[in-house]
Amino acid sequence: MKILHLSPQNYTGILTLFVQGHRALGHESRLVTFYRAKNRYPEDICLNLPFVGPMEWLWKVKRLIRSGSLRVPFTGTTNRIFWKPSGAERILMPLRDLLWSPFVKRAYRKYGFSDFDIHVLEGGMSFFRDGRDVKKLRAAGKHIVSNYHGLDLRMRGAIKPVWDVTELHTTCEFDLFQRYDELEYLFLPFDSSLVPPANPSGEIIKICHAPRIRSVKGTDTIIKVVEKLSETLPVEMVLIENMPHQEALRLKSQCHIAIDQIASGDMGYGVNSLESLAMGVCTVTNLSQAYQDFIPDHPFALAEPHDLEAVLRRLILDGQLRERYAASGPGWIRKTHHWKTVASQMHARYAELGWAE
Repeated sequence: MKILHLSPQNYTGILTLFVQGHRALGHESRLVTFYRAKNRYPEDICLNLPFVGPMEWLWKVKRLIRSGSLRVPFTGTTNRIFWKPSGAERILMPLRDLLWSPFVKRAYRKYGFSDFDIHVLEGGMSFFRDGRDVKKLRAAGKHIVSNYHGLDLRMRGAIKPVWDVTELHTTCEFDLFQRYDELEYLFLPFDSSLVPPANPSGEIIKICHAPRIRSVKGTDTIIKVVEKLSETLPVEMVLIENMPHQEALRLKSQCHIAIDQIASGDMGYGVNSLESLAMGVCTVTNLSQAYQDFIPDHPFALAEPHDLEAVLRRLILDGQLRERYAASGPGWIRKTHHWKTVASQMHARYAELGWAE
């Protein structure tokens, strides 16, 4: 089979592992991105499309025109959200589509996008918001998969024309899995060989936290709790933000404890946790009871806003407990999130749908 992954950007390097998994199973696969990620993860086919990307001026424009993709931060709502353009977007989006059209047509010809059997749309995003490209692909007998992770369905919402032609909806986000009956759960692929082993040292317990969006992770509460603990215990807060990925990994590997998030139990964990667990760093996050039932063998130290201080105090003072959590992480990552395992699960599902050769 030929499998094409399409994404605005290679968010955390995870998309490269999807492609790697397909290829390891003997299939042809490519990753196409609209623009280069801010953290400069490896690219395959990057189209460098105009008027999209992480540029600060573009985010200012989006905020100014009240972009539908920035409508709300994650609030824990259980309501379904579909993307609704603002008034300005109704004018600007067709202009962007017009500008993008020749770029997209050239890419289709150059790379043979129409020849791929399965098109996997990260975040349910095609090139055009009216779904003209995926509608044409479906009419030609191609299969469409939409894979949701991060804040796409929480903030922007599903893009209705794309949602309607998608045959298989997948997600690695437990809260989305519970909210949308159409979504099937897929563990994120991970390659433990890409992270350094944990190597904390010194008498001061280093606690790291690496938020991309602070409000989503409960960062303010985490900082306050660690600062309070540092008044009576040998603790240091290591905040990992706005730095190259390799530097972030180096800092994380030097810490004794990593905190993913404490804002919502249904959001659970993401790539931050995969990295720290694979390293062998004791990892703290918030898991709802339903999430715990879903992954009962998880290796996390659990905390919520109300008991974060007590959980951290126990981990700081009990080195053996901390080490037990740390030791349980690498094996669980290899068993649950190994990129080949995830690829095999995906292709098993394709076979069930009658797509596999």
